[in-house]
Amino acid sequence: MPRKGTSKTTKIPREVVMVDFARSPFGRASQKNPGFFAHMRGDDLAIAVVKELLRRTRLTPDMIDEVTMGTPNLTGEQQNPGRTVALLTCRYETRALSVDRACTSSMAGAQFGIMAIQLGLEDIIIGGGDESCSHFPIPLFTANTDMDTFIKDAIASGAAARGNPNPKLWEVVDANTMIGMGNTAENMAEMFNISKEEQDVWAWKSNMRAAAAYKEGKFKHEIIPMEGIFPDGTTKIVDYDESVRADSKLEKIRTLPPIYKLGGTVDAANSSKEADGACAGVFMTKEKARELGLVPMCTVRALAWEACDPRIMGYSATLASKKAVQRAGLTPKDIDLWESNAAFAVAPIVQCKELGIDHEKMNVNGDACCIGHAIGASGMRMVGTLAHEMNRRKVRYGCAAICGGYGQGTAMAIEREEYWDGHRAWLS
Repeated sequence: MPRKGTSKTTKIPREVVMVDFARSPFGRASQKNPGFFAHMRGDDLAIAVVKELLRRTRLTPDMIDEVTMGTPNLTGEQQNPGRTVALLTCRYETRALSVDRACTSSMAGAQFGIMAIQLGLEDIIIGGGDESCSHFPIPLFTANTDMDTFIKDAIASGAAARGNPNPKLWEVVDANTMIGMGNTAENMAEMFNISKEEQDVWAWKSNMRAAAAYKEGKFKHEIIPMEGIFPDGTTKIVDYDESVRADSKLEKIRTLPPIYKLGGTVDAANSSKEADGACAGVFMTKEKARELGLVPMCTVRALAWEACDPRIMGYSATLASKKAVQRAGLTPKDIDLWESNAAFAVAPIVQCKELGIDHEKMNVNGDACCIGHAIGASGMRMVGTLAHEMNRRKVRYGCAAICGGYGQGTAMAIEREEYWDGHRAWLS
């Protein structure tokens, strides 16, 4: 029997559109200087986002078939936190999926939901992710870290920094690659001849672009104002990303020492900032959107995943974006705007270099160097930011990509079309 709402003549794959996107502010995650969301669970941030999406789209809980959530770093939360989000925002019958694909988790989770719609298995899904890096502190591994001793002690105690890695991994992957992501950035910089100056300039421009975006109100419809708690105990409604530095000075950044390698190029400024945050998008068939009177933000044109040598983890975003563009029947020159996660600035710099991308088309409203990297949410954060900017500029094609720990990348190519008149939930 065909699924309710489909027929034997339904065209597969069905066209999928995103009709709304929203996210929380990204709070700073720091053990020394806690940010305004340090007190919150990641799934609570996601719940607030999903509730707002339902309000803005005027969808009722019974209309949502599935909720997918990228949740790579569980810290004392129950299994399948995506199901928690579904139960607290939709209904018992709403299915849920929690995805762990490291940094790519939220985009990957949304992609699974998108594919279900394409195949006629679902009609409407909410796809996103959440992360509380404050509850999952990532140790800083510097050039002086005795990695071998650390790993031996961590394995002996059964409490390695990122769970408990199988010690057999060290037979095929360098321990520095599995534990210290900064080392992979240094490897990329050396392999592709990217200087510290290039990375520092990128990080400074990221702050300037994000600061300008706030000033111009570009994040107004993207960020949901939420209550934050500050170190002195006061509460305040926040609608901004906590790590953005409007007063960033390139001269000061240039003086920062490399962190991961003596004489290296990767420093505190050109690395991403750990963050607490959540985001999600609402996806459905183009026909369903028209039926409901919802004007899409964009149409999904291609999905892609790629993997590479973990020692150059960040290169996976370049490979994934290249594949997504090809699957969409396009070339890099056809893409009007790009998003690529700056887990380290070297990653988008290499992507621009390899694919011939103009820097002025990449991460035009800032990136993880200042907005922050909420690991379980960053992938879909970029898709939403990209779709909003494409509509502002009235350009046609965009591609978002994200690299992931241990060498896996994910990408999505989208198109802004001329749609019908109706309710633009994403401008609510």
